[in-house]
Amino acid sequence: MKKIYILFGFIMVFAIGSIAKGAENEETAKSWQQQATSIRATVVSVAEELEKIGDKGNPDARGLIEDTKIQLEKGDKELAKGDKAMKKKEWENANYGYNMAWQYYVKAATAGLNAKRILTGQ
Repeated sequence: MKKIYILFGFIMVFAIGSIAKGAENEETAKSWQQQATSIRATVVSVAEELEKIGDKGNPDARGLIEDTKIQLEKGDKELAKGDKAMKKKEWENANYGYNMAWQYYVKAATAGLNAKRILTGQ
């Protein structure tokens, strides 16, 4: 449970800082890109661990594992949109894509960590 609170605390600090700037520019887009790719790495790590553990026949864990995969895929699609916009120097679209990716990755991380908690008791 501590991991979830630490993760959300970390995420909120970055989100509030980025929103406070309010500027739709390259620097902001790069910040969102870094945040999205950073949390993606965490989600992938959790997903890989869940693949090894399996759902152990637990329907709640099974649903959370499936949700982790779905949210990860949605995040990856939004990350690609952000990358495409970044290449075109469309900062507002890049910010939007990266922010949406980040949100999907947070959902994936939450589902994955909850599944892990159910399966391991941690």
